Amino acid sequence: MSRYNLKQILYYVWMISTIIFLLALGIEFYSPHLNTGIFWLMNLISVSLFSYHLGLFGGIFSLLIILTLRISVDFQTFSSLTPNQLIRALFINSMAFVTSILIGYLAGKMKKNEKNIREIFDNNDITLWTRNLKTGEITVSEGNANIYGVTRKEFEQNPHILFESIHPDDYEILTDALQKQKRGRKTKVVYRIIRPDKQTRWIEDRGTPVFNHAGEVVRVDGVVFDVTSEKETEEVMNKMAYNDSLTGLPNRNWFQNYLEATLVSSRKNNISIGIMFIDFDNFKRVNDTLGHRVGDRLLIQMSDRLQSCIRKNDIVSRQGGDEFLVLIEDADEQEVKEIAERIINQMNHPFIVDGNEIFSTPSIGITMCPVAEEKAESLIEKADFAMYLAKESGKNNYKFYDDELNQKMKRKIMVETRLHKAIENGELAVHYQPQIDLSTSALAGAEALLRWENDLGYISPGEFIPIAEETGLIIPIGEWVIRQACRHSKEFRAHGLEPFPISVNISTKQIMNPSFIPRLKEILLDEQMTPELLTLEITESALLFYEDAKENIDELRQLGIGISIDDFGVGYSSLSMIKDIEMDELKIDQRFLNDALESKRVHSLLKTIIKIGKVLKAKVVVEGVETAEQLELLMSRGIYGQGFFYSRALPAQEFEKWYWKYYRKRIKS
Repeated sequence: MSRYNLKQILYYVWMISTIIFLLALGIEFYSPHLNTGIFWLMNLISVSLFSYHLGLFGGIFSLLIILTLRISVDFQTFSSLTPNQLIRALFINSMAFVTSILIGYLAGKMKKNEKNIREIFDNNDITLWTRNLKTGEITVSEGNANIYGVTRKEFEQNPHILFESIHPDDYEILTDALQKQKRGRKTKVVYRIIRPDKQTRWIEDRGTPVFNHAGEVVRVDGVVFDVTSEKETEEVMNKMAYNDSLTGLPNRNWFQNYLEATLVSSRKNNISIGIMFIDFDNFKRVNDTLGHRVGDRLLIQMSDRLQSCIRKNDIVSRQGGDEFLVLIEDADEQEVKEIAERIINQMNHPFIVDGNEIFSTPSIGITMCPVAEEKAESLIEKADFAMYLAKESGKNNYKFYDDELNQKMKRKIMVETRLHKAIENGELAVHYQPQIDLSTSALAGAEALLRWENDLGYISPGEFIPIAEETGLIIPIGEWVIRQACRHSKEFRAHGLEPFPISVNISTKQIMNPSFIPRLKEILLDEQMTPELLTLEITESALLFYEDAKENIDELRQLGIGISIDDFGVGYSSLSMIKDIEMDELKIDQRFLNDALESKRVHSLLKTIIKIGKVLKAKVVVEGVETAEQLELLMSRGIYGQGFFYSRALPAQEFEKWYWKYYRKRIKS
């Protein structure tokens, strides 16, 4: 419709049609020898004009008016026609008018579609472009102004704007793409441009070569998208995934990945590296006495001092709490010792936080890796062991991983040996800790927790679960736990308990095992378990291998089994990973709850994580609810709680007793 609005079009159409009709009548009256065909021809143009602007109904309406006027003006001629002549005239003229209406209507539709398409491109951050390779002429769409900050006319008058606007660091990206296009290859590149207003934008540029009949590239057609917002979002997510939010240092996830790559390089070049595991003594007392806000500021100062003690190319990473890792590349044992002593010396000076003088000395564990076939996780574990030895030796010192740690390794071997027969000897047990709907105080589920006791005494899951994963015993043990949970679920229901979902932790090795799904189906069938009453909690490390485990996770969802992400917000659990997985439950680590009462920043972060869970339509469970004050903080959030405030983890029979006692208490209250 070009620049005319609806009222202007009606006036315009009526004016032209009236002129045409009057002109046709004048010709017929004053020059009858020119034939009435001229009259019809001119009015066909009028009908097409109406159809073009007003559609089918406009064309038909104009046709009825013209026929009415024509018949009334020359009624005598029409009445004198024989039936055959009248039919013949009607047929011929009808075909002409139908054709006229269709021509105008289709032309109008094409014009309207063209306008709509143009508006779509002009109103979005998209530029369509064509470059003639022989003349160098460039044609762009109006959307160009939104991206490059210049009009289409300015761009076409000066095609060099394309090169003048590109970020200097990305110039080669574009020139390389242009060369590929000349060779007949499609391209898709992302680079930065600097607009006349000095604003930097990220764009995605796609080019498609067009060939002539001789197979030569004559021009390139393409499209440019503004992807600045996507890039900014990606940068934020990467920062959240790989950087510690408090200190800005690399987190454990990034450090471990980087260490793996460094180990490959060090073996290839026969270079020795050292890893330090640093834990600050008495830090917990600072948090308990001065509050978490002071503790956070102390951690920032600690990270700054650590970075001042290392060499330029060494890496400091915060693992969580007051634990740090340092990677020292291309250094022998003596150089590593010197760095450790420098750290201890610097850290022995007091920290000043909010006017408080604070002393918090470091305990440092060190492991060296010359060329041995070590894994990153194993090296970190060895440094961690050495750090505990440093603490046991009086703190404020450093220890290398050596024979003194063999005693701990012997313990590990003893635990591993007994773990092989733990199921057979009936030493394992599954306890249940309730999950409560904080809005209604109703039981909303329970987590199945594995316990082990033998001749060595009670062995914590934190000690034997890593060993089970290392040895592969986690697979049969994990299946046993799932079977017990299904069996107990059936018994709970048989004893009158309302049905509730039971959550079971599964490890990376389990979820990636090809036989996991078939064995799980077998257990569900044997125990007559309703899949919807079973939730599997995926460990943090499993998220790193999501692509490998994706097929099994998808099949779990198809079976109706719930998927839970455990300990979200620490370690590997991050936005860059949960964006790819559909979940039913999101469990927030208890450290967030502990810190939320002391720190407004952590409190806000806790609320944000809860919102993320709700946006993902997941059941949000906060772990570690132990006090009324913590409960009050969470009550209005519409979430679920788990912790000692309601109950510790209980054996199945004791859990039933707790259930009836708890619900009697609810009824009374």
